[in-house]
Amino acid sequence: MILLFFLELLVLFFLSRSLTSHLSFIFYRIFHNQRIAVFLMAVIFLPGTIIHEFSHAIMAKFLFVYVGKMQLMPRLHGDTLRLGSVEVGKSDIVRNFLIGIAPFVVGTSLLLAILFFAFFNNIFGFNLLTLLVLSFIFVLSNTMYSSRKDMEGAVEFFIFVIFPILVLYLLGFRIPGLDWNLMMKSNVENFFRTATIFLGLPLVIDTSLIIFAKIILRR
Repeated sequence: MILLFFLELLVLFFLSRSLTSHLSFIFYRIFHNQRIAVFLMAVIFLPGTIIHEFSHAIMAKFLFVYVGKMQLMPRLHGDTLRLGSVEVGKSDIVRNFLIGIAPFVVGTSLLLAILFFAFFNNIFGFNLLTLLVLSFIFVLSNTMYSSRKDMEGAVEFFIFVIFPILVLYLLGFRIPGLDWNLMMKSNVENFFRTATIFLGLPLVIDTSLIIFAKIILRR
């Protein structure tokens, strides 16, 4: 179930990339003005962009890494729309990785917290609160992923940290007190099972909007 959970996050990543591109093209087709299209994307995704960039900045500050200028307005790079950015100083492999992945960790945590709260409190219905919750789920799920630049240190981190740990694990070395089978028998498995089900909502939202966008763009 844990593998399925992370597979859903991977699918959501590709859907978010596709959706933001489709939305920017729709706005450009409607208004025939790139500035208006970029402005509308900025307004729609601003809450998520703020969370994303501040996650980078706060993690960098926590790890004693330089933080410079922050940009919250989107910019087009060819066919790719970059919603925001923050200037962060270079550091070691581990800190670069942690800073780069911070928006994903924070965003996923917030997304799951909102989904768990919404479902367990049965707040969904034809009301303003439901609209606000669905809107925030949409914005957060499409801005929480780290960009290619954010993850520049991920490959180095995998090669020098994760890969050696995997090799040691395959050779029979185990961390004292850490039992994977025990974790699977605990509430951890129940959590991931529930989270996997709840993640279906942002997947459905993005898929539906992409289909709708494709229909509009074909006209």
